[in-house]
Amino acid sequence: MELTFLDARVWKYVISAIAKVVSETTMKINEEGVRIRTMDEAKVVLVDFFIPASDFETYEVEGEIEFGLNLDDLTKVMRRAQKDDTLSIEVGESSYSIIYKGRGIRKFTLPQLDVASESIPEPELEFDVKVELTSDAYRELVKDLEPIADTVTFVAEPSTLRVEATSDLGEAEVIIPQDSGVLLDYEVKSSGEPPKSSYGVEHLAYISTASQVAHKASLEFSNEMPLKVTFSIGEGGWLAYLVAPRLL
Repeated sequence: MELTFLDARVWKYVISAIAKVVSETTMKINEEGVRIRTMDEAKVVLVDFFIPASDFETYEVEGEIEFGLNLDDLTKVMRRAQKDDTLSIEVGESSYSIIYKGRGIRKFTLPQLDVASESIPEPELEFDVKVELTSDAYRELVKDLEPIADTVTFVAEPSTLRVEATSDLGEAEVIIPQDSGVLLDYEVKSSGEPPKSSYGVEHLAYISTASQVAHKASLEFSNEMPLKVTFSIGEGGWLAYLVAPRLL
């Protein structure tokens, strides 16, 4: 089994984002690609990360293998990824290796964990709102709201996305008109009251770590329904978070 990805920084930021939600999980590698699908202990956040085989420079995989990861340890190794490094993954009987090639060759070997594979069904959800924006805009949105409150509320008006936060510290409001140039796409299906839902700002901040290596972000939600945040990674990959709502 041989896998080589040209930009090691993608993995550096994605694994860091996932590690903010769970400390242990499994990675599945098969002929289609590499996937991590997991939930936090509180069952508030579902994480889905996928990189297709076609996004790898080298992808020689037969059959399927799934093994456990300690994400805290893996994050420490991923932090050593440098600009222009490639990343290779080798999987042994009881360990796996991360190999960086760029500034010489650096190899880190970690033990596989005995972690039970999670069977997480795909939620059947229909969203009234879909917003696409640049990943930088998403990151700045979270930074604007995070200092004020631990809960943020999204309101999808006919031609404007409004995001607000209120606490004892004060209030913050971000208004993004459809024609502002920030929104790449804006769809609201509801014809009645504007769809509105609230979420923990810390969960929105977790995924923003990966915004530095993503092309764009999409937000999907409905009234008091989960929020789906998806970052587009590479040519056909993604990192998605499904976040349970906070009922105010």
